[in-house]
Amino acid sequence: MNFKRFTLLILLVLCSKATALEPPADPIVAKEEKSIRAGMEATILNDFDSAFVLFQDIKERYPDHPVGYFYYGATLQAKMLDAENFSRKSEFEDLMKLSIKKSKALDPDEEDPWMLFFQGSAHLYSSFMNTKNGSMWSAYRNARSGVKALEKVIELDSTFYDAYLGVGSYKYWKSSKAKSLTWLPFISDERDLGIGMVQKAIENGRFVPLVGADQLAWILLDSGDHEGALKLAIDNHELYPTSRFFKWTLVSIYRKSGKPDETEALFSSLLEEIRLGEEKNHYNEIICLLRLAEIAAARADYDRANMLLDDLFALDIDKAMRKRANHNLEDASELRKTLPAR
Repeated sequence: MNFKRFTLLILLVLCSKATALEPPADPIVAKEEKSIRAGMEATILNDFDSAFVLFQDIKERYPDHPVGYFYYGATLQAKMLDAENFSRKSEFEDLMKLSIKKSKALDPDEEDPWMLFFQGSAHLYSSFMNTKNGSMWSAYRNARSGVKALEKVIELDSTFYDAYLGVGSYKYWKSSKAKSLTWLPFISDERDLGIGMVQKAIENGRFVPLVGADQLAWILLDSGDHEGALKLAIDNHELYPTSRFFKWTLVSIYRKSGKPDETEALFSSLLEEIRLGEEKNHYNEIICLLRLAEIAAARADYDRANMLLDDLFALDIDKAMRKRANHNLEDASELRKTLPAR
């Protein structure tokens, strides 16, 4: 599963089609709906500082409610993911734990769909961070806890379509990664069921059509429907053309769909943004340079391919980042070996 995409499942949950919908049932979420939507949109646009200000204010005004802690933590994870810098993961983990704790304190009998939604979402976010840290057993446990809570949401209120997205995505990706084992009697293939739940969330969800489309794009790409994936990704990119989240989705689909011109243009755009940004750990820069070098080599533009690889190998990469980027660095070294000698 592509965890960069999975982490957006709940992160952007309150960012689309607000005017045509009734407010959510939870009174505090309803009261703060405008601020939450503004924070989520700022996150989509990579304006994390503005989002932090909004969610810090909600935290301070409702210290016993999970909403502020969860969305502040979700934004923090988005910022770390955008920069591929996870130095604040302990702060994030504390925020997710507080989200769960506050939810349970307000709903000890687990009968409030919104409190269960925050619990489930916090567990899914924690699962993602566990994966980034290589703690796969913890990732599995958090994912199962998160999905269990979201399934309870649906059991309590079948019209809480926001919860369908997380459950459906989990069912699809779990089955996709285990598809070679689905012939076993205790492992079922739930890919179609998962896609159906994601589509239902997009069609009927109160807040999730945008992020649902992003997730479905990755699902369709995985299933081989490149045309369907591309349409969804282009629609999101056109709606938020400056969002790096949606640029990464689109460029990945362009690349897998065999569209080198579009892939090159978007990777070049991302590379320029990354170089202008504050984060200088070079992880995303390595990916962009490698992909652009691969395109140049495929076109037999060996001078450009070598130039791009020169830039890549000249980066000042620390030991920890070199370890994280080892696979891409090895691919770059192998690509260099295939190029004609200069």
